[in-house]
Amino acid sequence: EAAGGSARASTPVRSILMDDGHAVGVRTSTGKTFRAPHVVSAIGARETVKRLLLPEFADQDWAREVLTFRPSICHFQIFLGFEGDIARYGATKSNHWFYDSWDTDTGIWSGGADEPLPMLFVSFPSLKDPAHEPGPSNRHTGEAMVWADWSSVVDFANGGAEERPSEWSAFKKDVESKLLGFFHAKFPALAPLVVHCELGTPLATAAFTGHENGGFYGVETTPRRVMSDALQPKTPVPGLYLSGQDAMMPGIAGALWGGMLGAAAVDPRVFRKLRV
Repeated sequence: EAAGGSARASTPVRSILMDDGHAVGVRTSTGKTFRAPHVVSAIGARETVKRLLLPEFADQDWAREVLTFRPSICHFQIFLGFEGDIARYGATKSNHWFYDSWDTDTGIWSGGADEPLPMLFVSFPSLKDPAHEPGPSNRHTGEAMVWADWSSVVDFANGGAEERPSEWSAFKKDVESKLLGFFHAKFPALAPLVVHCELGTPLATAAFTGHENGGFYGVETTPRRVMSDALQPKTPVPGLYLSGQDAMMPGIAGALWGGMLGAAAVDPRVFRKLRV
């Protein structure tokens, strides 16, 4: 804000404003407009083309190519609350990846009732946060995640969860039980310290982030995606730039560098801010 900008929470953007072929701002869901010399979209390449571009621009070759990419994998995740000295009982600042097979390509869960979870990612965010105050109860947070295919929830998408609430509830309880069981198997000493557990599903990811099929890694991770000229920070639409994972590669590091490249496409002088 000191530089003249502002952060607008809970302000969905409906479309990108165009003027003489140039992106010049955005229009929100309430109809309010914000004009700017550059528009940088970090919501994902598919989402930018499909949700924000006017039809005549979404029909350009690069935009049509973007829409040929499938959404990436999705995930289920449990958010954990602890009370106690979790570091003493096995929690660390590092991330943990557990696989039941050396073939990591089998690590995507399809959601079958009798299918065990093939992998688990575990992290303890509160241990990484120097500002975290555990308080007298020694409260901490953790998360455990399994990669999944959209087929695991497709029957509950598009209103299915609301139409069959008892089935959806039973399915979620089963997934939560599987995730918590896997976590307890890897961190048995932490099990008694868990005081809260909440499940996140691909449907929640899609609802809260707008990513199609809950694809939290952007578009598909394939050689075609990596070699595509359509996925670049600077788009063929003057004034419109892409940022985040789809401008670079999936993951936290990809999102970070995608943001850096998006900013540098607008003004290369940002590279001067880097420190070796």
